[in-house]
Amino acid sequence: MTPKQLVFMDIDGTLVDEQQHISAFTKQTIRQFSDQARFYVATGRMYASAKIIADEIGAGIIASNGSIFDAGTRQIKTLGAAALKQIVTVLQQHPLNAFFFTDHQVFYTGALPSYFQHSDHNRIASPNPHDYIKVPSLPALLDHSAEIINGIIIAEDQVAELNAINQQFAAMPAAFVVSSSQPNNIELIPQHSGKASAIKAIQTATGIDRHHTFVFGDGDNDVDMFGVADYAVAMGNATPAVQVRAQYVTGTNEQDGIAHFLLAHLPAEKGSINHG
Repeated sequence: MTPKQLVFMDIDGTLVDEQQHISAFTKQTIRQFSDQARFYVATGRMYASAKIIADEIGAGIIASNGSIFDAGTRQIKTLGAAALKQIVTVLQQHPLNAFFFTDHQVFYTGALPSYFQHSDHNRIASPNPHDYIKVPSLPALLDHSAEIINGIIIAEDQVAELNAINQQFAAMPAAFVVSSSQPNNIELIPQHSGKASAIKAIQTATGIDRHHTFVFGDGDNDVDMFGVADYAVAMGNATPAVQVRAQYVTGTNEQDGIAHFLLAHLPAEKGSINHG
């Protein structure tokens, strides 16, 4: 049976719980609809990390906030030297942790937090210890400008610094896109990228339109997906600002919100969604 729907799911706060697990119920539900719908994870994580989760459910991959994705062939966009130079210039003025990613490597200059360290249980980044590369300085990142796909700046208790960085980025000529998955971070994405852009490319490649597309997310970096799918679903644990941008709100990630929404909206259609 040829799939007639597309389903895109953010990972953290959406598909997995705090322990990085997909529940047995959600896995079972995805398997139940595997002939009817084509499933993808759509995440800010690097490709290698996204693949660990995607492989559990046989899903396709949108990673690095849409900068790398599978649409027949793998598509990759990089930040580029001009964008990386702007980012490095600003970061030299603010002592915050920043991390930059290829499809499987993590470049960093400061301390490596526990949630980025290699671990089969953590899975936020790469499980391979050799994929973590400390560079001697921020300018040294420019030597890797041809490889770096995206980055993230994290400030656990330095919100004022984070806001100052955002303001500086906003005043610059646009060479990259700024997003956020949580209030404590700034995500740095190549121009003409984003989850929505990747989804549109996959819709074109599969011939499945927005009327048969489901997207699930909980963060600010998921909002652009809501504009390319008729079934735009915010998780119950999403902030009110995210929920108001969605067409639907489902249960939380801990309540199997994805599974319950699919069970409520897919079975009756038998491959044809009713828009009435």
